[in-house]
Amino acid sequence: MRMKIFLILIILLGFILRFWQLGANPISIDWDEASLGYNAYSLLKTAKDEYGTFLPTSFRSFGDYKPPLYTYLSVIPVYVFGLNEFSIRFISALLGSFTIIVSYYLLKELFPDKSAIFYLLCILFLAVSPWHIQFSRVAFEANIALFFLICAILFFLKGLKKGRYFSISSVFFALSLYSYHSPRLIIPLLIPGLVLIYRKEIRNKIGLYLLSVLILFLLAFPIIKEFSSSVSARFGSVSVVNPNERLGASIQAMELDQKRGDFLGKLMHNRRIVYGREVLAGYLDHFNFDFLFLTGDAPGRHHAASMGMLYFWDLPFILLGVFYLLLKIDKSVKVLFLWFLIAPIASAFTTGTPHAVRALFYLPTYQIFTAFGVIKLVELLKLRFAKKSAIVVLLFVFFLFILNFFYYLHMYYIHTPIEYASWWQYGYKQVVEEVNKLEASRSKVIVTYHYDQPYIYFLFYKKIDPSWYQQNWGHGEIMRSERKFGKYEFRNLDWKEDEKLTDVILVGTPDEIPENASGIVKNIHFPDGTVAFRIVAR
Repeated sequence: MRMKIFLILIILLGFILRFWQLGANPISIDWDEASLGYNAYSLLKTAKDEYGTFLPTSFRSFGDYKPPLYTYLSVIPVYVFGLNEFSIRFISALLGSFTIIVSYYLLKELFPDKSAIFYLLCILFLAVSPWHIQFSRVAFEANIALFFLICAILFFLKGLKKGRYFSISSVFFALSLYSYHSPRLIIPLLIPGLVLIYRKEIRNKIGLYLLSVLILFLLAFPIIKEFSSSVSARFGSVSVVNPNERLGASIQAMELDQKRGDFLGKLMHNRRIVYGREVLAGYLDHFNFDFLFLTGDAPGRHHAASMGMLYFWDLPFILLGVFYLLLKIDKSVKVLFLWFLIAPIASAFTTGTPHAVRALFYLPTYQIFTAFGVIKLVELLKLRFAKKSAIVVLLFVFFLFILNFFYYLHMYYIHTPIEYASWWQYGYKQVVEEVNKLEASRSKVIVTYHYDQPYIYFLFYKKIDPSWYQQNWGHGEIMRSERKFGKYEFRNLDWKEDEKLTDVILVGTPDEIPENASGIVKNIHFPDGTVAFRIVAR
């Protein structure tokens, strides 16, 4: 009974950490969130995306072709709560909270001989994980993909006992594929690994397992069919294996080696070796100490200020847990390490490593390692120290954990909204509000593209009729730095030319519109007091 109470309290804590001030922190929606939200709104109103495609299997968005599931799921909260910051983040926070629950049941399947305290520690560490909280509070597709992947592994393990669960596992694997791009590389490696580890158990249920394989193939077929077009375009835009960026340098180096008669040099500059080095470097980046424990990755949207993806407190327990598990390798441990080693592979093939979003699928392996480390520490203390001494050490460790946890909350809620506001494209909501007050008396509104994708904020916050927009977005190639519809024009400003315009509203950055420019009606400030936008009405 006491353990059930602790379980409920941990789950409740997880919900609170993911839903508290959800619409207000992060301080603004980023352009991807705005795109997911408006396309969900467009589906709700017209059953089409912003470009007029009927029930798409991927969303064109900014030309990055987002997987469809998050947008479809968001139709429900957008209908219930309206199109706003809370509604578009709701699905991520809900499934992020549910991830804690399904992880508990996964642990019971994966490590059935462990104590209830071990299960509770694992989900407690997941509930308070900076990495998981960060992406559960933002409309990131990776977060719901993680939920479905954990469900898939859970039902795969249950299928080893009752084969009918294999088919349910296949459904969840497919849902993960439709949620985010990374599982499309992770799952084809994970499933064969699981089959290899549990080949004897699967052999006894081979018919039901093959049926589940067929189900997964049929469900994933639209993705496979589409891969050669929109999905491959997305992969090409972020892939480190990009001939345009890497192959030219490789060819030049090989030509130089050929002139010198350097056979070994030609071998080492072969494009396969070049790409292999890049992928390996990207993979190893995800074990970077700074990334994990000190500063996180480069984008400020991916972590709290002055925080890594994990608590610094976790480090000794992760090391102790890994060491302990390597001494007792069984099938469950093999699954854990298979998961852990595969998790960053998809991110390794892309630019900008380490990347916290694409490598989110590490979770909850780090939390499991930490829990094993804590359990092992308790065992060692019992063996080597008197009871009172052991209690003192444990209380000190607990104090460090609480201190690290409250430091994270302080940085997340107090400092991050100020220090990282620009990463969240803060100011667009305020710009739309000001433009709404002025635009009726002007024939044109020109908004800078300096902070990228401004048009989506006008669609989102003005709730522009999707039927109208589908007819007026331009119907051509997507220009990354220029958009037009109605009286709105989105491009970078050239003040020498644009200051001559009349009957217009100009929205630009301080670099584009001088401080002493005539006609400034409003300065939009970042929370730290610096100017984000200047609005000119002429």
